[in-house]
Amino acid sequence: MEHSVPIVLFVMIFGICAVVTYFQHRNRADLQLTVRAAIESGQPLSAEVLEGLTAALRPQKSDLRRGVVLVAIALGFCALAVGVGEPDAFGPLLGVSAFPGFTGLGYIVLWLLNRDPSATT
Repeated sequence: MEHSVPIVLFVMIFGICAVVTYFQHRNRADLQLTVRAAIESGQPLSAEVLEGLTAALRPQKSDLRRGVVLVAIALGFCALAVGVGEPDAFGPLLGVSAFPGFTGLGYIVLWLLNRDPSATT
């Protein structure tokens, strides 16, 4: 029974990633169907309409949000490492916190590199 905890943890991580990927794919497919239906019905698609439809697919804002959330998770693991007070648990918990921490920092760097200098938000 005690060996099932790590297995369940990794299965849940895989399941969450699979669900997120599925819904992202579904949203993009729905957008393509909407554009295709508008073109087939003869409705003109202006640049503003296409810009509005594809704005949700751009990752700039989501990169910042993901980065902040992942850094917060890493800080939570760091606080847990300090709060546990067990010297043998301190190093491993800091190691675990490095994964979401550095991934979050990577997302924040991507957000900084992809920012539109003309945008004020």
